Amino acid sequence: MNSLDLHGIRHSEVQVILDQFMWENMKSNQKVVSVITGQSSQMKNIVINCVNDYNMTCEEEYLNPGKFIIKLV
Repeated sequence: MNSLDLHGIRHSEVQVILDQFMWENMKSNQKVVSVITGQSSQMKNIVINCVNDYNMTCEEEYLNPGKFIIKLV
């Protein structure tokens, strides 16, 4: 599973980076990816909103609330 770590990324840059990450993985037929947000609620909301824009779903990883699992299908 491909993963994107957003630690050290500015909130204002996340949308573009996440869009590119998701697009590249969709083109290569990946079904699931992970995104590491850390504990920042603002970062989590940015990721959730971006995933919702794609009409996809994401869930916090079990026992790791700083990581989302995103289904690209």
